[in-house]
Amino acid sequence: MQTPAVGRHEEIARLRAAVVAAASGAGRFVLVSGTAGIGKSWLAEHVGTLAAEAGLLIVRGNAVDDAGMPPLWPWRRAARELPELAAALDTVTEPGGGPAGQRFRMFSEVADVLVAAAAPSGLLLVLEDLHWSDPTSLALLTHVATETPRTKVLIVATAREPMGETLLAHQPDWLRLPHFQSLSVPGLSEPEVRYWLEQRGLTPDLAQRVHERTGGTPLLVRLVIDSDMGTGDDPLLSVPGIRRLILAQLDRLDTADVEILSAAAVLGERIDTELLAQVYGAIPPSEPGAPRDQTGDPVARALDAATAAGIVRRFADATTGFTHALVRDAVYADLAPSRRAACHRAAAEALAARGGPDSAVAGAIATHWRQASGCADSPSGRQWSRRAARSARASAAYAEAIRFGQWAIDAAGASASDAERAELLIELARDEFAAGWVATSLDHCVEAGACAEQADRPDLLAEAGLVVQGVTTPTVMTQLDLLCGKALRLLEPGEHPDLIARILAQRALSAADRGAGVRARELSDQAMRAAERSTDPDVVLDAIHARHLSLAAVDFLDERTALATRAIEIAADAEQPLARLWGYVWTADAALQRGDLPGFDNALDHIELLADRRRLPIARWHLLRLRATRAALIGDFPAALDFDTAAHELAVGIGDYSLAGLHHAFRGMYAVIVGHIDRAELTAALASLAFAPKITIAQLFAPLLHAMAGDLEEARALFAPFRLLPDTLEIGPRWAGTVYSVGLVAELLDDAETADRVFRAFGGREHHYAADGTGALICLGSIARIRADNARVAGRLDAAVDLYHQGLAMDTEIGARPFVALGHLGLARTLLARGDLSAAREVADRAAAAFRRLEMPYRLRSADALLTDITAATRTADPLTRREREVHDLVATGMTNREIANRLVLSERTVETHVRNILAKLAVTNRTELTRGPH
Repeated sequence: MQTPAVGRHEEIARLRAAVVAAASGAGRFVLVSGTAGIGKSWLAEHVGTLAAEAGLLIVRGNAVDDAGMPPLWPWRRAARELPELAAALDTVTEPGGGPAGQRFRMFSEVADVLVAAAAPSGLLLVLEDLHWSDPTSLALLTHVATETPRTKVLIVATAREPMGETLLAHQPDWLRLPHFQSLSVPGLSEPEVRYWLEQRGLTPDLAQRVHERTGGTPLLVRLVIDSDMGTGDDPLLSVPGIRRLILAQLDRLDTADVEILSAAAVLGERIDTELLAQVYGAIPPSEPGAPRDQTGDPVARALDAATAAGIVRRFADATTGFTHALVRDAVYADLAPSRRAACHRAAAEALAARGGPDSAVAGAIATHWRQASGCADSPSGRQWSRRAARSARASAAYAEAIRFGQWAIDAAGASASDAERAELLIELARDEFAAGWVATSLDHCVEAGACAEQADRPDLLAEAGLVVQGVTTPTVMTQLDLLCGKALRLLEPGEHPDLIARILAQRALSAADRGAGVRARELSDQAMRAAERSTDPDVVLDAIHARHLSLAAVDFLDERTALATRAIEIAADAEQPLARLWGYVWTADAALQRGDLPGFDNALDHIELLADRRRLPIARWHLLRLRATRAALIGDFPAALDFDTAAHELAVGIGDYSLAGLHHAFRGMYAVIVGHIDRAELTAALASLAFAPKITIAQLFAPLLHAMAGDLEEARALFAPFRLLPDTLEIGPRWAGTVYSVGLVAELLDDAETADRVFRAFGGREHHYAADGTGALICLGSIARIRADNARVAGRLDAAVDLYHQGLAMDTEIGARPFVALGHLGLARTLLARGDLSAAREVADRAAAAFRRLEMPYRLRSADALLTDITAATRTADPLTRREREVHDLVATGMTNREIANRLVLSERTVETHVRNILAKLAVTNRTELTRGPH
């Protein structure tokens, strides 16, 4: 018998309201939660009835209590009723974007499919038993829920309380959604239990005892009602536990039926009758020598008997299964360990013989083998765990791939060779790195390297050294260098040319990241020469990437441009969209350094095509970041900040916090341009530095931000270790940005000595523009202007004037309006220092007017302050006012007071007053002396 709708009127009303809201275009996400047996599935079925009455399309999926459940299983079950959803789930197999990008692209496709399917009349997506769900399915649910508040999509999910850590980790994200509702289902009250008893024709006097012992849980209430209560005994007193209460239902079945149900419990909550028949036929009777009834269909008879006893039932999707997980769990727990292991072994063999894609069966088979053998040596367990990991990896379900990979290592045991163990560890490390577990991945790489050395397999040693990439932490780079160095010494060039090229490229990247520019260029050159013999485009592209990074400075602009062009060509032929993206990003950066804005915009057009056609989130991120750079360069600051915010939100959505951290770097450089940072921005930016890579340019941000905020003593203390950098830093990645940052702090602290070092370091590069060379964070206009700023602080005033004029011409040519204004401000300061007051005033006026047009109030204040200084300096140099100077000059020509009054349209008395003031200020006794020489 089904649990009746006793005491569920409020829950049904809320679900009906959610259906109506979704049908009208206001999406809802309802999480139905409660303890086992509370009636969550009944409510999920009931909302399906309500949705059908409202004309909504209904798709259902569910997780199962089976460690072999494939990743995204609830979604793939739902996809049976929506083929477009199945295609979207397979989007992750398309190349490009890296692990995070591939997963994000798939998530976006799934959300788009559901929204499109809901557009006509609405859609109900039911996902049951999320407490058993895999992490990837929950992450996908979070993404879809975020995308569907203003659509006709109703999501109803069920989960058991108390919730596990995996499910709880997503709860904060769900609670922040405006359309999320938590529907916690309580136990029945005592009056509701009494009503149920009355409906069954039973005495209501038992209501209090039944309610006390079951807590009002409908499943347990039903079990009590279905027991033989007519005997007058209290079944809850005679049965010492819920498990025994549940198992009491099996007493109605004969031994053969119980054996079949026990085998079914091994297979899971839902029952595959064909598989159950195979498993039952493969295991010996529980009582040795006992004959089995071979007539008819024993599995069908057992399931019919179990259905009559209320142990199994037919579900809405036409499948058969245990009435509740508690029932299945109790039957499974009652199995003897040896019997349980035999059933698992039979299930694994039956599933393997049946065949099918690994995405559907590998996880289940691996789980059965693990349950059959524990962690002992098991060749079959190792084989299927490895296949299950490979299948999970193909779906970007890296948490599941890691679990299966660890199982494969456990199953290998002591019988595995060193080479086999190294291979398993490398596969596990790759999945861990893809999941962001860098430290754990590195540990397994080191362990794999040791096994590879023992096995005399330098190729595996090299593979171990190539797993972790792009991590600049010194300890990580040291470990990787050791692995790669050993592999390089042991690899035979004739046998492993591709591995040697990749190792050299990896070491070049590592050297470039730690600032060893000369060494990086040597290694990348070797990698390029090694890759020339390769037919693998990935190897060539790896070498090009390393070479480009090692040349990331304006000194090597032509070679970098050629590398970018070659990368684009190779990637197009090899269908490598991510490599094409890098080629266009490099092209855009080189165009910025040349001041070629049409070339820059053309590269952006290609990046946008990649983002749209390939749905690469990393391409969209670069597009937004470069648009922010472009907008800031020409002074469209609102657009720049909007693009930066969109890029930051996308990075957070992808889950790549290395990209998200660049948001604070961009805001810091924006503050440099506009000349202001407030305390809230300062606090947020300084906090972000804790998560930034420990590289010099990132560490320089602390003194820079403090200096901008006026904390000069703190800034000086933090800046002290960096003052000699311009003399010692090798040319390479981030060289220009690092040296520029040193010069900027030196200017803010009025550090002439350090500014002079920066001035000399930039020598010969003033005909280029300031972009990093590794993917522009921001462009700061002409290097000529930057060099002029440092020349001015260093006291090289004549050189500064020449450089400012050069920079003004360059920045004007590309329409870099903020930097034209900053150039005028710097030039005016220099002219003031040289005493050229008239020219200084004219240039400062231009700067002030430009800052006013660009709505840069803090820079306008600086220009106004400079104009005040120029006025004060003018007064010091000439004590006469402008009118007094006019009168003085006319007196010097011999004109009388009356003639002067007529000329200047003044009264004669006013002229007399001016003459007296002039005589006093110039310390002369009569007007005759004014005609003798200049005063």
